[in-house]
Amino acid sequence: MQLFAYNQVGRPDELLIWVGMLAVYPPPSVIFEIAGQPVAAQLLPPGFEALGDEVCDARGKAINYRGIFKLAWPDTAERFTVTVSANGCVTTLSSRRPPQQLPLKNAASFNLLLSSCYYQPNDKSRALADVIKHIKPAPDFTVLAGDQVYLDLPSQQDLPCNKTALAKTLGKKYQLNWFSNSAQQPGLANILRQGPVLCVPDDHEFWNNFPLFQAQLDNTHCEQDRANWAELANRLYERYQRSPAQAAGFFRQDIAPLSMLFLDGRTQRDDDGVQMFNAATHAAIGQWKNDLLQRKQQGHAAVGLLSSGQALLIETPGPWACKIADMEMPNYADFALITTALAELFAAEIPVIYITGDVHWGRIVEGKNVRGNTLFYEVIASPSRLIDTNCVDEYKLVRNNWRSLFGKGEDFPCHPIAAEVNELKFSNLRLSVKHRQRGDHVALLRFHATPAGIEFSVDYVCTDADEKLRRAYSKSCGPFKLNSF
Repeated sequence: MQLFAYNQVGRPDELLIWVGMLAVYPPPSVIFEIAGQPVAAQLLPPGFEALGDEVCDARGKAINYRGIFKLAWPDTAERFTVTVSANGCVTTLSSRRPPQQLPLKNAASFNLLLSSCYYQPNDKSRALADVIKHIKPAPDFTVLAGDQVYLDLPSQQDLPCNKTALAKTLGKKYQLNWFSNSAQQPGLANILRQGPVLCVPDDHEFWNNFPLFQAQLDNTHCEQDRANWAELANRLYERYQRSPAQAAGFFRQDIAPLSMLFLDGRTQRDDDGVQMFNAATHAAIGQWKNDLLQRKQQGHAAVGLLSSGQALLIETPGPWACKIADMEMPNYADFALITTALAELFAAEIPVIYITGDVHWGRIVEGKNVRGNTLFYEVIASPSRLIDTNCVDEYKLVRNNWRSLFGKGEDFPCHPIAAEVNELKFSNLRLSVKHRQRGDHVALLRFHATPAGIEFSVDYVCTDADEKLRRAYSKSCGPFKLNSF
């Protein structure tokens, strides 16, 4: 049996522990300890569920499971360790309860780790988790902003059409990332083990440009094959990544004066550009906006933080790009819910930070209104481990080697460069790029409260296997100030 556990985000009064087991039937009882003391835990309905990979024993019984347990937060503001035991196996995780308010400048910061786009086959030389383990200060809250798995890669893989066989193939990719410690492979286990953790889905939790047909992916050519893949991928996302607190399609966490809203813009997405978000998420966007407006009207500082699986400031792809590359948020009709809410907040001079991944480059963009007041930042961190792109990578590497013969080549020839924002129109704000990040990386956002709002800095941490590149391309940006008064 293999055992793994991590702390998923939950409501403020609940400590949620995801417990996964491989190669066992029936699932055994689980024992929890915090700081060496046994603690009570409630297994949430519907109890243990099969992980969705259709792996069974000789009797046809599923043997891979997960259950989600609710515990009481321990009476401490410090980070603590949870020990999870079952059937003679033991695993540990750590967590720290999110505060109700951001700390002031004379106290330690609240730290949010932002990471996305993790391609496990390219995490061999120096494990991503080993780099993140040494980040100081330690993260208090982890956001994995999409593409935690690449179910559709490598592109030349021969995915089975049989639904059961496809479930096993896709499920194996999740197992490798989540149970990487017991498999003695690089993966996400040691990143997930430091909670609370919020996972935001994007297309590669399904396939590139989900739910649209993709020419390079045979299993998307037939409507029934697409339906099978979508069903299995959604089940795996729910069983591995989605917290019960995200079941409605969003997650809300307020740490005054910061109000954070994380959106699932992928699992409910249609293929004709109408809907990214479900009705509950539509309502949550409006409630988030209204709560920020009310907070300011009551004389309190108010700052929003918004996140989903794609960039906000992006060129709108045309009809062909929508089919071949990826439909972006501006291609969808309900993107107007976001832009309208932001316009109303900016009109009231309530600032907002948007954080995401997806695009395979990092960037910080600042937005000022006509009076010169800073009202917006977009912070992007992507990728933590870059995917392979057949033919394109080979061409870039050959070109870079040729350039090296006549001077200095690029350090990250396969990584794209962050896009400009000069031509983008967004809520009548003047946009400017404050930082571009290239190469594999994650970002640590460090927050403090101020009398009028917040102050935050962004530490871009290069996660390349080469220590010299990590030193050269890790950079602290800021501090940036956002005031609502």
